[in-house]
Amino acid sequence: MVQPVLYSLFREGRVQQLLDLLKGLHPADLVETLHEFSPEEQERFFLLIPNEQSAIILQEMDLPEAAAVLARLPLGTVAEILKEMYSDEAVDILAELPKENAAKLLMLMKEAGEELKELLAYEEDTSGGLMATEFVAIPENMTVGGTLAYLRKVAPSAENAYYIYVVTRDKKLVGVISLRELVVTPLETRVGQIMHRKVVKVPEDLDQEEVARLFEKYGLLVLPVVDKEDRLVGIITVDDVITVAKEEATEDIHKAGSVTPLRTSYKSAGVLTLYSKRVGWLLALILVNLISSGVIAAFEETLSVALTLAFFIPLLIGTGGNTGCQSATLMVRALVTGDIKLTSWFRTFGKELLVGMLLGLTLGTAGWFLGAFRGGALIGVIIGLTMLAIVVTANLVGVILPFILTRLRLDPAVASSPLITTIMDAIGLLTYFTIARMFLAL
Repeated sequence: MVQPVLYSLFREGRVQQLLDLLKGLHPADLVETLHEFSPEEQERFFLLIPNEQSAIILQEMDLPEAAAVLARLPLGTVAEILKEMYSDEAVDILAELPKENAAKLLMLMKEAGEELKELLAYEEDTSGGLMATEFVAIPENMTVGGTLAYLRKVAPSAENAYYIYVVTRDKKLVGVISLRELVVTPLETRVGQIMHRKVVKVPEDLDQEEVARLFEKYGLLVLPVVDKEDRLVGIITVDDVITVAKEEATEDIHKAGSVTPLRTSYKSAGVLTLYSKRVGWLLALILVNLISSGVIAAFEETLSVALTLAFFIPLLIGTGGNTGCQSATLMVRALVTGDIKLTSWFRTFGKELLVGMLLGLTLGTAGWFLGAFRGGALIGVIIGLTMLAIVVTANLVGVILPFILTRLRLDPAVASSPLITTIMDAIGLLTYFTIARMFLAL
């Protein structure tokens, strides 16, 4: 019932009642409600409510959606809203806006804009691009009592005050202490006596996937970011990593389907955007498929002698594609999660060779029965041996391709199902007709 009541108050201009209602609603619920508003109504809504409330709501929206809302508001209002946001959220939204508008906003934000400008200089898929600059840092000679008093003053403006970082005069990170430890320690104790000196930290240029692995490995809520001189420059929170994990998973799924990853949600993407993200891959796969057509044309004589062979082409190349996709899926996921490393190449290859042989023997036996039933004993032998060879080959192609892409510093997810299937179509046909020619003495 949130949406009808909120919309009714908004439409009737009962501002104070609207603001009172907003105080008791979760920002995520407000975002769902605002989806029912027209663009013009959204603009009026954000001009009506306080900038601080606008910032909270916009931080819950998808980036393209939040940027679209801000693009309709006066630049002065947008600058004030961005000031109320955490720095990492503000930077992400600025990156979505036209460069000219972003530059004007940074000027309007003055000192806050200079800070955001520094964050915009980082690559978006690095730890520097993820971090926020709102954190609590104290000297190690400060007492617990002094630290708690300081927290009461600054915690509301810090993105995460569960961890307090201890730094030297030149801001070098030397320790960390949790809020729980502060609360249970005598007030006169020096922070340096109770801080943890072994701090898990990351450089400002670390890839975001590696950042996500560290969060998972150590079970962290917050991760500090340091520069080359080991000075504390920002923090990354677990909600940022969850967003990264979601984006990376979505990107891998898109690549697995031979779709260029979308930078926006499907709902927000237009027809031309969806077309452009798919057509290139499809055209490229057509070119690769020409190889398969060429193989069939080259063995036209073999097919004319034993027409029965044509009946088994879909079965054989389909099985090869399926086997290769299974293998590639396992390898891509294991490489992305760090389950296997490039250094374990030979062991992985050996394991999948054995798996491929077992699969090949099983499916080859099934193929032999089907071939013999449909075309006689000789056809059965041809189908069985071809099935064995294709399955073993496909399984190894599915292993090798992701490793090669990783070695070339490319995303192994590019070894997608359509790509593997297309490659195995050509290899499978070549294998099939070569074996058939040998046994038919052509």
